[in-house]
Amino acid sequence: MLAHLVRTPVFVYKEPVAAVAKTKADAGWKWMLWVLLGLGVFLRVFHYVDNRSLWLDEIYLASSLVNMDFAGLVLSDLEYQQKAPLGFLLLCKVAVLILGKSEMALRFVPLVCGLLSLFLFQSVCKYFLKLPGVTVAVGILALAPPLVYHTVEIKQYSTELLASILCLYLYTRFHRRQEISSLVLWGCWGALIIWFSFASIFVLAGMAMGIFLYHLSRKEWKILLRLSLPFLMWGCSFAVNYLLFTYKHADSAWLIHYFKIRSGFMPFPPESVRDLLWPIRKGGNRLIRFPLGLLWEVPETATGFWVYFLKKPLIPLICIGTGLLLLLKKDRKFLLVLLLPYFLAVAASALEKYPLYERLTVFLAPLLILIVAVGCERVIQMLQPVNKKAAVLFSLLLLGAPFWTSAKQIIDPSLFGGFKKAYYREALLLINNQFKEGDAVYVYWNMVTPYRFYKQTYGLTYDASVGSDVRGISRNSAEYFTRLGPEIKSAGTGKRVWLLYSKNRGVKIGEFDQQPAWYFREVIGGEKLYQKFAALGKEIYVYDAPELKVCLFEIPSQ
Repeated sequence: MLAHLVRTPVFVYKEPVAAVAKTKADAGWKWMLWVLLGLGVFLRVFHYVDNRSLWLDEIYLASSLVNMDFAGLVLSDLEYQQKAPLGFLLLCKVAVLILGKSEMALRFVPLVCGLLSLFLFQSVCKYFLKLPGVTVAVGILALAPPLVYHTVEIKQYSTELLASILCLYLYTRFHRRQEISSLVLWGCWGALIIWFSFASIFVLAGMAMGIFLYHLSRKEWKILLRLSLPFLMWGCSFAVNYLLFTYKHADSAWLIHYFKIRSGFMPFPPESVRDLLWPIRKGGNRLIRFPLGLLWEVPETATGFWVYFLKKPLIPLICIGTGLLLLLKKDRKFLLVLLLPYFLAVAASALEKYPLYERLTVFLAPLLILIVAVGCERVIQMLQPVNKKAAVLFSLLLLGAPFWTSAKQIIDPSLFGGFKKAYYREALLLINNQFKEGDAVYVYWNMVTPYRFYKQTYGLTYDASVGSDVRGISRNSAEYFTRLGPEIKSAGTGKRVWLLYSKNRGVKIGEFDQQPAWYFREVIGGEKLYQKFAALGKEIYVYDAPELKVCLFEIPSQ
């Protein structure tokens, strides 16, 4: 009897399985589900095999994985002030030792986590939803461009996504169990997840609080006492992890500044109604775009009725509102489990402990998708008796934006990742392949990190002159280039000189963004640097990528 209860879906509005016939509509939804799962796998594998260059944030973390041994990863600070869960680091190090130092080896663990997320999430959705809701939920996870991207990035966010889904899966398995052995098992699995995901503490703590409040409201003291066992195990695991490792990753002032100027923290104390509504006004709108990818990419200059409609998240908001109301009416415990992790993250944001910004919200995706899918399923149930095609169309309109964006990124992979699309490897290998004896290579200070990483991992045959960073001892661009003058002149003493620089990077890791101000007003972009080298000789080759530029100058004989 107990085993039967564990498998029983939570929502009382779900019809008994026996009452659901194998209709043509069910077959259609099932077909669509497998198509979406297949697309999700294809998108991730395609971009993994496409094997784009690492971008700067990836290089920062990859440097530690390549250079440090297991003891270093456990006991030492990571290079370039990076932060990542210990379990994730150790798994990635194993992949590097077995598969090598290539981009695909470094991204192997995130890829596996992303693929596992797809199929495990399907299992979670089947516990709570009927086939249309499962299809919509899996479709969002499969197609959302931010979630596809983080599956093939050597950062921990794909693992954070899988950790959240694992927490939900464990909830479906254990939240109704009362025997001590099951609760201990739940506690052990949750305690282990914390070592692979920083953000899992929000999900687990929110889950514990939601379950606690639900049973407290029903005065179920015996159940509360038993459930305190896994909750305490999670708390102890987090405390040990924090005291031994996570405390080292406390955010520095420069990083707080970075997220503050990007509105990553809720204003605290709130000074207006606008500030109080930040979790909905700022946080909520951002989450629909990232990580869910449910907004159409429309140029800001575009106008017209349909453009206005596409710019607004009307269908996602309808689904979210319907889902919240339905959960409030039918399953308040699960509603608390889905919402409290977000509000705990908002509280941490208000205290400037955890920014709610872009990649740091990926862990919330499964929780948000379930709310959207509950609402979408209800709308489909209302539309189906009236017009079956309209019901299907509604779900397709919801999935249209992520599908369209992901399709464009398959057709043109240069769009994948947006500003994170880098060309470091291409630029450095281009110089390596066309380098001639006697050539000089000058790497500007803002390209030194990629140069050093790829020289080590790809064995570049040339030794570049590394540009000095004299921003800190200069007061303006004139003084800056005066100080750089001798090394620029020295670089031009050969027959040919290569120049490599980033056009939009103006700070190093650990520095305050947009500082010094004069550099961003007068130097950023690289035009003045280019002119200094152009004065040395004739440009005979140029490779101009969105973020960087490679120039080859032929120096006239003296």
